[in-house]
Amino acid sequence: MLEDFIDIKKDCIGIVGRSFALSALSLLLHESSRDAAGIILEAGVLIDESGNALQDGHDFPLYEDVESMLAAHPSITMFFELSGEADMVAHLRAALPPEVTLVELPAARFFLRLHATDRLWIACKANLMQTQALFKSVVDQFPEDIMIIGSDGLILDCNSHSAARAGESISELHGKNALDYYESLRSLCPLKDGFIDVPSMSRENNELMFSETDDLGKIHFYRLYVYPITEEGKDKVIQLVVICRNITERTMIEQRLQQSERMATVGELSAYIAHEIRNPLMAMGGFAKVLIKDESIDSSGREKIQIILEEAQRLDRLLKSILSFVRSRDVQKNNIDVNRVAADAMQLLSLGCQLQEIEVEMDLDPSHPLGIGGVEQIRQCLINLVRNSMEAMPEGGRLKISSGISENHVWLEVRDSGPGISDEIRTHAFDPFFSGKVNGNGLGLPMVKKIMEEFGGEVELASRPGKGTSVALLLRKAPVA
Repeated sequence: MLEDFIDIKKDCIGIVGRSFALSALSLLLHESSRDAAGIILEAGVLIDESGNALQDGHDFPLYEDVESMLAAHPSITMFFELSGEADMVAHLRAALPPEVTLVELPAARFFLRLHATDRLWIACKANLMQTQALFKSVVDQFPEDIMIIGSDGLILDCNSHSAARAGESISELHGKNALDYYESLRSLCPLKDGFIDVPSMSRENNELMFSETDDLGKIHFYRLYVYPITEEGKDKVIQLVVICRNITERTMIEQRLQQSERMATVGELSAYIAHEIRNPLMAMGGFAKVLIKDESIDSSGREKIQIILEEAQRLDRLLKSILSFVRSRDVQKNNIDVNRVAADAMQLLSLGCQLQEIEVEMDLDPSHPLGIGGVEQIRQCLINLVRNSMEAMPEGGRLKISSGISENHVWLEVRDSGPGISDEIRTHAFDPFFSGKVNGNGLGLPMVKKIMEEFGGEVELASRPGKGTSVALLLRKAPVA
């Protein structure tokens, strides 16, 4: 403690005056805790009211004359004369020793006024601090990132969410360039010398939507709002309030709804087209089989017929995939061991991985988590995902199959070391007939998603260009027996 090293001298005061004056000063000093500020009310002298109790319950030693008080309290260093009577002032000047300071009534009144102002300032400051703390608490509870930018384009303040997203403390963000943390502001705000030119901003609110990919390769969507703050009574913009809201969940729901609508439309159209094409296609394939056996046709003709037959068979397989994709079916939901499903799927694909020089790692949860699904359907989903990874790594690579339990799901994940997927392709990865492959039909991932949704599960895709891709099958947990 500082007091242990420094001798802090307190002022012990005595007062003389009528009862109400002594009570007023006593109450004032008591309310402001002046003892802690170095002032102690030691004793007092009542004029013509000796022995009367002080008002408002304040009590300290009273004496009939100044000499008695000084004799009893030699520690007194200051004396307040509150009566204003000339005789009393003259008496005190004669009676007080040189080391005791006399404060006459005009100076005492100034002290009281000054102290009253000090009390008002303290009350206002306390109220302001309480309001500020309340406002900060409320703002920090908002899930949005909130940042205030000054007229020079530097960060004035922000809430805790904004600091957490930036990975720095609020104090560290003060005075930093806002563009270093929100690159998208460049398209909304005028710039000058690498900073936001706040005074040149219009008074209109602006907003935009942008996306970011995190370290795990998952895409997140945000909406950025910019609110200009003008100087009171003028049109000049002096500050900006920037609010960044995470709309990933809402955007994903909207995308799922849009995909469902597209899938419903595509499904109806595909079913009709597949039905209309399949009959003549079967006839073409049948005639091709007959013609290829005709000995009157030379070898060159047979080669052309063989091409027709193979293409007809390829189209037939595509039509079967389309019909399987659009056809609604009742699924049998069971409790399945996802580790067993993963082991069975990789047993079928292990040889192909070896031939392609793909290193396979199995990281399965030893507790054998149980999810709700169908063994055949989930195994088919896993096979599709592994084949996608194999196609992404024609020159070899690493493939990791993992399983585990999260708070709400049992999951199976396929992670590869391939080239990854760009944000543009990833946004449409689950759209029917959209494919980033040269010969892909665009039904692999949509089919996986459709199967998972039939079991009440989800598919989660994460990827970064040059960093590989991971796809997780999220199954509902099986009830505990």
